Amino acid sequence: MKFRGMIHHLLVPVLFLSLTSGLYSQKWQVADAPLFTPWAHEVKPDNILPEYPRPMMERPAWKNLNGVWQFMEAKEGDPLPVAVRIRKFPENILVPFPWESALSGVRKQLDTRRAWYRRNFNVPAEWEGQRILLHFGAVDWEARVYINGKFVGMHQGGYDPFFFDITAFLHKKGQQEIIVEVWDPGNDKAIACGKQNNERFDDPQRFTYTPASGIWQTVWLEPVPEIYIRDLKIVADIDHALLQVKVFTSALADEVKVRVLDNGRDVAFASGHPNQIINLEITEPRLWSPMDPFLYDVEMTVHSGGQLTDRVKSYAGMRKISLCEDKGIQRICLNNEFIFQMGPLDQGYWPDGIYTAPSDEALKWEIENMKDFGYNMVRKHIKVEPQRWYYWADKLGLLVWQDMPGTFKQRDEEEKNQFELELQRMIKTHWNHPSIVNWIVFNEHWGVYDVERLTNFVMEMDPSRLVTGNTGIDAGRPSVDYEVGHIKSNHSYRPPNVALVSNKRATVCGEYGAIGYNMEGHIWDPDGPWVHYNYEGKDAATEEYEKFIRMILDFRKKGLCAAVYTQWTDVENEMNGIYTYDRKVIKHHKERIRAANLSAIETQIELETK
Repeated sequence: MKFRGMIHHLLVPVLFLSLTSGLYSQKWQVADAPLFTPWAHEVKPDNILPEYPRPMMERPAWKNLNGVWQFMEAKEGDPLPVAVRIRKFPENILVPFPWESALSGVRKQLDTRRAWYRRNFNVPAEWEGQRILLHFGAVDWEARVYINGKFVGMHQGGYDPFFFDITAFLHKKGQQEIIVEVWDPGNDKAIACGKQNNERFDDPQRFTYTPASGIWQTVWLEPVPEIYIRDLKIVADIDHALLQVKVFTSALADEVKVRVLDNGRDVAFASGHPNQIINLEITEPRLWSPMDPFLYDVEMTVHSGGQLTDRVKSYAGMRKISLCEDKGIQRICLNNEFIFQMGPLDQGYWPDGIYTAPSDEALKWEIENMKDFGYNMVRKHIKVEPQRWYYWADKLGLLVWQDMPGTFKQRDEEEKNQFELELQRMIKTHWNHPSIVNWIVFNEHWGVYDVERLTNFVMEMDPSRLVTGNTGIDAGRPSVDYEVGHIKSNHSYRPPNVALVSNKRATVCGEYGAIGYNMEGHIWDPDGPWVHYNYEGKDAATEEYEKFIRMILDFRKKGLCAAVYTQWTDVENEMNGIYTYDRKVIKHHKERIRAANLSAIETQIELETK
């Protein structure tokens, strides 16, 4: 690309760190990039993403391992680079930013697509006698983990969290060494990789973007007892005023106790056995919605042999998402009332961190601003976010349509098995979030196979949400509607359109818009080629947005239930954002966009039937 020689300190203050850790000195400096977000200058290598990374299952004791790690390119079959063999790696990287990103300090593509990460850490003395878990929020794509020169385990899948019990691998005292070998084939294989394209590093083109390889979510340690809470499942049943909680433990326990609280006041209490549903009656429940995103606190304890063994804190939203029939037409209902859902398509890309936002404040800002623009929903487009993004959607009240990341390629049987495994993990690791109301199995016809089987599988796996088999039934060749799932979704850009309304599924416009233009000084690649830069500027773009909303209002009369505007920000060479890619300039008149969105959501329209 053309910005290789750019001087990054003209764009963002130079960030530099020198730390002494054990045998080596670590240094990090932000790399060159064409754009930076407003939060980039706040990145501090000794305090990277310090927030607890898993708000759905929180314990008070934990240790963040984000920060500067040693880094070097690897080749398949290389010997393990323990400190006694290689004293210092040639480079350093700021974890958890992908190695292609500027904030990683590396910002390059590796020919082998394989790398070593290494750092030292200490286990706090007060954790003695407990099991020590090593957590990874996400690593793209394959991670092999070693502690003190011993192989601990391997994980494949670029979007889901995983952990290992490393207790048996730790020295009794002193520093511990962690090494992670990462291999990311990207779109060379038919794996779930979303919009990542190995050929697009330094050469952005159209609708695929820079790859995001390596550790890209928080790495952290956590002490737990011998019998601990391993996982949770929380399901709201507003029709019966129940909260159903299932607690999964690491070993057999005698009893699980669950409390539900409203701002510290006890609302419900029940006990039961691990791995079984515990029903809690919520008298006059306060329902969660974008208008009132109220969350109950939930506390769970495990008891064995008369002793308390573990305690975690969580939260829950009492809400229901369903289809409701009205005059022969299916509509989407939240808490048994029709709600028209209006939201942007959000790719989850950042010019400085690629897949990783520079801060938790940046994640919160995204959700707050979507709400401030009058949206009540967002479609998270073929990317899965860190847990804290969904926490902010839960807390601030934004409905989420969650895509499963896909591939452009056709899969072989091994790749199909891997895709289905990652599909299950995506659902299980996020199904407690009240904000998520719709799982999307396939985007358009990208790598589609067995659509009916997989859609039905997801519907059976999570009957508390809506499921879309493939959004964009009319996109690509051939145009196929598999007539499965809860939602029928077409894609129509300029202008929007509505598919033939179904009496079996809700009808939505899953993508429309792409109203874009170039904003000088905020362009990823000044030489292009760009897509969706069809308008003269803010006035013309806003007028077209309002025109499309008037069309959507008319489509509502015919049965349209939701619309997804493309898109929230520019992304690399796609120029169709509400914001520029660096989040520094609004490309439309905000109050007019907000008013248009609210008119689509709030206008009461009787459906036409034929």
